Amino acid sequence: MTESSGTGVEALLSEEIVALAASTFVVAFTGVGLGREQARNRVDKELYRRFGKPRGSDAHFAYRAVVLQIVLVWERAGIAARSSVGRLVLLPDGARLLDATDAARELRALL
Repeated sequence: MTESSGTGVEALLSEEIVALAASTFVVAFTGVGLGREQARNRVDKELYRRFGKPRGSDAHFAYRAVVLQIVLVWERAGIAARSSVGRLVLLPDGARLLDATDAARELRALL
């Protein structure tokens, strides 16, 4: 996984999206049962922890776009999906991914 040494929107946007999606997935869904829902704000909180809170509206919208791209990667891989009310649901392949030693490699294989 590519780790960025910087913070802020530039560092977030420079991350490789599949590696970022994999590491964020593990943090967001560890301890969540199969078929259970998880609030999307767990993704936001993990990105804030790693890259800092966005400053200004442009940065906020950039973070929001990356969160949506992460969720689309998860849905494309079949590891999580959005419910009708917008919460995220852990799918069977996602539960298996949580046990993987290299989540990014496993996520790439599912894509």
